[in-house]
Amino acid sequence: MLQHSRPRVTTPNYDRYLAVTAKSNRRSTASDLSRQLSSATGTTVSRQTVYRRLGHIGLYARRPVRCVSLTATHCRLRLTWSREHALWTPQQWSCVMFSDESRFSFQSVSGRILIWRVAGTRYHQENTIE
Repeated sequence: MLQHSRPRVTTPNYDRYLAVTAKSNRRSTASDLSRQLSSATGTTVSRQTVYRRLGHIGLYARRPVRCVSLTATHCRLRLTWSREHALWTPQQWSCVMFSDESRFSFQSVSGRILIWRVAGTRYHQENTIE
C-alpha cells in the first residue's frame, strides 16, 4: 500500500536559514522564526514546522541556566566554608535545612524566556543568563 505524505514545505536551504537565524538570536520564538522565514522567502510555515525542522538538527527550545557571576571574594568565602564543614558528621548535618526553590505555575504560559540550544550545551556561556 502506498502512503501519500504531504509535500515538504521547506527546502534544505530554508532549514539552514532557520538554524542560522535561531543560533544568531537564541531568544527568538518559533513564531518569530516562522515570520522571519516568511518575510525572507515568501514561504509560510507554522511554528510547529519550525520546531520540527530545528529539532531535526538538534536545536531545542530550553530554559537558559541562570548563574551568579562569582567574584574572587565569593570563591574564597565558599572555599573557606566548605573546608570548615568538610568533616561534619551526619548528626551535625541533620540540623541543617536546605530549601527547595522549585517553581510551579497553574497557568499555561509561565512567562519564562526560552533559548534555542543543542543537547549537552546547557552550561555553555552563550546559554546562561546572569
